[in-house]
Amino acid sequence: MNRPGWYKDEYDTTWQRVKAAFGNDWEQTKRDFGSKNARELNQDVDDTLKQAAGASDSFENHEQAFRFGYAAQRHYKTQYPTWSPDLEKHLSSDYGPDFNRDRSFIRHAYEYRYPTTMSAESRDESRGRM
Repeated sequence: MNRPGWYKDEYDTTWQRVKAAFGNDWEQTKRDFGSKNARELNQDVDDTLKQAAGASDSFENHEQAFRFGYAAQRHYKTQYPTWSPDLEKHLSSDYGPDFNRDRSFIRHAYEYRYPTTMSAESRDESRGRM
């Protein structure tokens, strides 16, 4: 992955806050194999079975594409509120030669809607306390 000029260190910092949630989403997709409510990652049956069996097609192997899609959304969401051919041209140039390989993962992260705040106030910190 190239690091385009618009990519800020803060995107990596905020990515760390949403990484666990995104990982859970990825795992849920695998769990929901066959469900009409599962997120569309443009995978076929072979991909899903490999993931379910713990093959090398795990979340960690696609994290850079997900992270890039998240950062791109943070940067471009005002100019491109939805995925479009113009946005795709920008992202292809920004990401580098592996864009076509990682396109579906980048798009999934770009289109994912994250909570607007991830502060302690928005989480239930009282779990497990008496």
